[in-house]
Amino acid sequence: MSKALTLLADLMNVPKTMATLIRYREAIRILTWRDFRARYRGSIFGILWAVAQPLLMMLAYTLVFSYFLKVRFGSSDSPTVFAVYLLCGLVPWNAFAEGINSACSLIRISPNLVKKVVFPVEVLPVNLTLVTMIQQLIGLGLLLMLVLVVGNGLTLWILLLPFFLLLQFMLQTGLSWLLASLSVFIPDFRQATSLFTLLLMFITPIFYPETLIPERFRFLVTLNPMAQIVGMYRHVLLEGLPPTLEQILWAGGISLLFWMVGYVWFNRTKHAFPDYL
Repeated sequence: MSKALTLLADLMNVPKTMATLIRYREAIRILTWRDFRARYRGSIFGILWAVAQPLLMMLAYTLVFSYFLKVRFGSSDSPTVFAVYLLCGLVPWNAFAEGINSACSLIRISPNLVKKVVFPVEVLPVNLTLVTMIQQLIGLGLLLMLVLVVGNGLTLWILLLPFFLLLQFMLQTGLSWLLASLSVFIPDFRQATSLFTLLLMFITPIFYPETLIPERFRFLVTLNPMAQIVGMYRHVLLEGLPPTLEQILWAGGISLLFWMVGYVWFNRTKHAFPDYL
């Protein structure tokens, strides 16, 4: 009973988790900046690849889904409108999928850091999440320019974007803590996670509007926190509307749950990592 109460107290102790990350903020900053620069070091176009990747994906998917399959968002037949809606889903999704897939090999590719007694290994998944979200911010900058060009302008609801980013950061970091730890003990999680993200991508309304999903399967979207986060981005950026209360409560609750479960699990298993490396 006492162990269960201790575990429950750890799960509910959000301030302790935040205090830990604040204490190691300098290590997180250094690692994040180092890893972000390393991604483009030596390439000819450098950081421009962070813009080119979502842009090229948007063009390819727009060609397939808008021109060939005639998928439409709302009442507009314009491929340009479709492209903006698509990019609004792709930008957060790409960061999320890359982050949790990379988390599966994060501990195994960092044995020198993991085996250091004084190194706070729990910052590695945080660092990974921040690197992918820096790329997401670059994509959001591109998206905002496209919205201003082809959309109806921006409203004050855009001030909620930091809140959406916070929810995504908590969800992605929590999953990264879980997957980084589990993959140390069960290497097959890396392949399983790749399949999971592929399936999750197609039940997240990125390439199609939610209205195309049959009613009996809509619960899959409701249960999917990334679908709620993508929906919030679209409400604010493309429709000039606030997110629904259901989206806020569900995405916020699930993100916080994964954040705390991931941190507690990682913190309780990290002492065993060196034995498996």
